[in-house]
Order: sequence, then C-alpha cells, then structure tokens
Amino acid sequence: MVFQRFFLVDQLSALDNVATGLLYHGLSTSARRQQASTALERVGLASRLHHRAQHLSGGERQRVAIARAIVGRPLVVLADEPTGNLDSATGAEILGLLAALNADGVTIVVITHDPYVAAGMRRHVRLRDGGVVADDHVAGDKGQGG
Repeated sequence: MVFQRFFLVDQLSALDNVATGLLYHGLSTSARRQQASTALERVGLASRLHHRAQHLSGGERQRVAIARAIVGRPLVVLADEPTGNLDSATGAEILGLLAALNADGVTIVVITHDPYVAAGMRRHVRLRDGGVVADDHVAGDKGQGG
C-alpha cells in the first residue's frame, strides 16, 4: 500500500525504510537490502539510498513509499494519490512503472483526484458519498486486472 502520508521512519535511511517492507518474508538482512536497493532504483532514487527519510523532499519520500509498496512483488498495489507530491515528469515515470507492473499481472488500485492520473488508468470507478456512481472500462480494455 502506498499511503498519502508515506508513514516512513524519519531516522531510517531510504534503503532501510524500503527493506522493512520485507521483514516478514524470511529473507536475510543483506537480501532485504539488495531488493530494497533495486526497488529504489526503479523509482529513481539510486543516489539517495543512504539518506535518512527526514532529509528527503516530499517527492522523494513519496517514491520511497512506492518502492516499499512494490519491493515484495505484491499481487495488488493500493496507491492513495501516488503522484500527489511529484513533479509532472517524475509523476509520469511513476505512472509508467505502475503500468508496467499491471502489464506483469499486478492489480493496481489508484485513488486520485487528478484527472491526468485517472486518464491513464484502464478502469475508472467513481465514488460519491460512499457509493459507486460509475464503473467504466477504457475502450480496448478486455476487463482484465487494472
């Protein structure tokens, strides 16, 4: 899950914040850190691995949270405003990453108010006052995943 408020441990490095996502996977510390490093590279933070979360920008913190969500190769990713703190170029990169994960069979659920982000999704479920008011598939979608 990608939380809108990140929920990172400020005193830990970006690497260790992501590695904590693998604590219950039965991996050694070095294996967790290696996988965390790879996940951080995927979100463009290879140069910030050892920076403490408290010293990262909002956009960097958001990408650490995304890396933590994908590091364990989940079947489902829930993302609450995953591009909310990112500039448009980085946001587009993250949307590309989410699309690639979806193409690999990962179900991606994005909660957003951003019409640009919503436009990139294959299925749109709109809610109002706790109820579904629309459930549309984008043209060409076969109704699989997404």
